[in-house]
Amino acid sequence: MSSLRRWLGVLVAGGGFALLLARAALAEPATITLLHTNDVYEIAPVEGQGGLAELATLLRQERARSAHSLTTFGGDLISPSVLSGLTKGAQMIDLLNRLGVDIAVLGNHEFDYGPLLLAERIEGSRFTWLGTNVLGPDGKPAAGTVATKVIEVAGYRIGFFGLLTPETEVLSSPGTGISFTPVAEAAAAASRELRAAGADLIVALTHEDLADDRALARRVKGIDVILGGHDHDPITIYEGGTLIAKAGHDAYYLAAIDLRLDRVEKRGKKVLEVLPSWRYLSTAGMAPDPEIRQVVDRYQAELDQELSQPVGTTTVLLDTRRATVRVAESNFGDLVADAMRASVKAEVALTNGGGIRGDRTYEPGSVLTRKDMLRELPFGNVVMLIELSGADLLAALENGVSEVEDAAGRFPQIS
Repeated sequence: MSSLRRWLGVLVAGGGFALLLARAALAEPATITLLHTNDVYEIAPVEGQGGLAELATLLRQERARSAHSLTTFGGDLISPSVLSGLTKGAQMIDLLNRLGVDIAVLGNHEFDYGPLLLAERIEGSRFTWLGTNVLGPDGKPAAGTVATKVIEVAGYRIGFFGLLTPETEVLSSPGTGISFTPVAEAAAAASRELRAAGADLIVALTHEDLADDRALARRVKGIDVILGGHDHDPITIYEGGTLIAKAGHDAYYLAAIDLRLDRVEKRGKKVLEVLPSWRYLSTAGMAPDPEIRQVVDRYQAELDQELSQPVGTTTVLLDTRRATVRVAESNFGDLVADAMRASVKAEVALTNGGGIRGDRTYEPGSVLTRKDMLRELPFGNVVMLIELSGADLLAALENGVSEVEDAAGRFPQIS
């Protein structure tokens, strides 16, 4: 496999340069493993996949395998889920603290309960949150995040920065005091800052679409690895010499990126050689970590007690799968839209398929509980009755189907 990137260390003036040379001479060849997950909403397995106790077992095994590892998270944690609807994501911070995460980037769902709650959750985190392009009213990284961080591993300095899609402004509830700067400009500035601080390797944690990650790799040179989120599929791709990796969702997989680092002689100069390899490890069938399992079971028991009340029985198969509600009419989507229309006596009702989150089917005869309803509709959205023209309605429908090929959450379920 060709090397990801070869480069000569940044020169800094005076004593800083001498310090870098001394450190470079001491750094031996090493393999550093980045252990990455993203977009985790459920704490227990769903249909035999995922589960944070199962992920804990994988992490323990991989840390034992690698003498030098860092654990990263690619955003979307605090919301949505049925349990987070009750706890506002407190259980997710508790569990990621216990899992030993080192560094994370904000996802759009981190803002679902507003920036003040997010700041509270970040304050309770024993790991660093990155928000390089997410600024508060004072122009600094918002809600307790930081713009960059350098972590030294095996004598090498790894520089991190984190980017969140500016679409968060409409995807969630960041409020008027939060602004999102363009990702490419923020990334370029962060990369320069990290190189000037002596970073040997640059890792971007991102929460944006794959197409945006690829564009970032093309536009901003000097990023060695992009560890992403937002997309829910396990993906690894090269773009312009930058390795891009995402781990799917709900801890179905742990992405392990092994970076073999060595300073080699090239044309009479010492350059850093980075040789990556990667693995995807499934949590399916993995024995749960006993300590984490106890914590998960406690949270699940509290949830079951709160939400076990039945609300009805379905006589037909109901389909809430992501692959259905984001690309086609769903009978569950029809049910939601019909209920919305009836509740305010409207002539038409629209709801976005991305707001339906259960990603499952219910067999005929299934008793649906309050827990099921909150799993499917976790965001607490409010039905609004408005007047609009036929042209506006047509424009809304056109917008709704405009990214159907990407299974975008804007797809309309209609009554």
